[in-house]
Amino acid sequence: MNKKMPRTPFSTHLSGSAKETEIRLKNIFSGPKKRPPVLFLILMFTICVFCGNLVSCNVTEAGHTDSELPAPGDYSVPQTFEVEDHAVRAVSVDPDYQPQSAEEEWLLQALFLAANEQQEFQIPKSRLVHSIQKDGYVLGAVFVEDYLANTLILGIMDRETHELTGSVFRCDQHVGVLSTVIFQDYDGADCLLYTFNGQMNGQYTGEAGVVRFYGSDMTWTWPVEGNVCYPQNGVQAVAGAREPYQEYWNGRYAVMAPGGVDIYTVNPAFEWGQEDPWNIWRLESGETFWHDPSSAGELPMPVYFDALRWLIDYTNDPAGWRVLSLTRNEEKCDPEGMVDCFTLQAREEGFGTGELTADMYFPYEQEGQRRFYGNLRRGEIYETYNTLPAPLDEP
Repeated sequence: MNKKMPRTPFSTHLSGSAKETEIRLKNIFSGPKKRPPVLFLILMFTICVFCGNLVSCNVTEAGHTDSELPAPGDYSVPQTFEVEDHAVRAVSVDPDYQPQSAEEEWLLQALFLAANEQQEFQIPKSRLVHSIQKDGYVLGAVFVEDYLANTLILGIMDRETHELTGSVFRCDQHVGVLSTVIFQDYDGADCLLYTFNGQMNGQYTGEAGVVRFYGSDMTWTWPVEGNVCYPQNGVQAVAGAREPYQEYWNGRYAVMAPGGVDIYTVNPAFEWGQEDPWNIWRLESGETFWHDPSSAGELPMPVYFDALRWLIDYTNDPAGWRVLSLTRNEEKCDPEGMVDCFTLQAREEGFGTGELTADMYFPYEQEGQRRFYGNLRRGEIYETYNTLPAPLDEP
């Protein structure tokens, strides 16, 4: 073999003359003639311990290079997340939120970092609000509370690689309040309904949508059909749905309702300076996406919308209150007078703490087994908490 042995400071070189080799061997077998000084031994021991720590640090860092994403944990204080992935969080998480698994950590982080590439957050606190799993993929909804605005992020992650399968949807609202519901549509598909509402200069602003989950893909089925996400470079919309989506919400506002949402539109008779800013909205219609006994689609006409109009008039706050339930109250119905009572429960949507319970009385006519209801005869407050909303001031 012609390969030369590598030279190191710790190797013993035995090549050279026979005399030199004889002297070296005698020195080796005769042992040390003098014990090294104690201080020298202490110094060498310290160096060895220090070198061991360096090797340990290098191994730990190398263990985090198996993915392009920084692993989940806390940016201010990196820590090991002791589940299947030894991961160090790289996202600022809401201190009141505790991820339930490593997958939740990965999903939160992937969506947060993708949205941060579009526009950097300032002093964020993030949390995973909802997730849906299907066929090796997971759809996530993340809420980020930040200095100037709050943000909704939607996207899909591959559960095995922890990589996003496409662009994320990002929506920013000043003091934004998020409401989400996971449901199955009438075809049995997994869907996510969101309303993300804020306020600016005392006026409500916001948008909403229904996202259907197709494993590695998501698409909007309402208020438009298609994908409304921007690509990562933000140059153009995907599938052409972004522009009609924005046009729809330019002049509309949605509030969660039983089975779906109530839609408000701009009141053409509104006059700035003459009315409160939130009175710019007026009730337009409702959308239902799943069966709910309190929904406009399940209740007889005109019970739901007459009760909602009464609520708007009573609170003087169009689009500010949400119907929680509207159910027949058999104890207060009057069969002899042919009047039915429906009990309404409602609360302020996002920007207040008011709640109320009221009884709605509707006359009806009986034809066989069917009842045909007339318009609301009267509403009576049963219970209230901070019922009338205070004027909305800029925070």
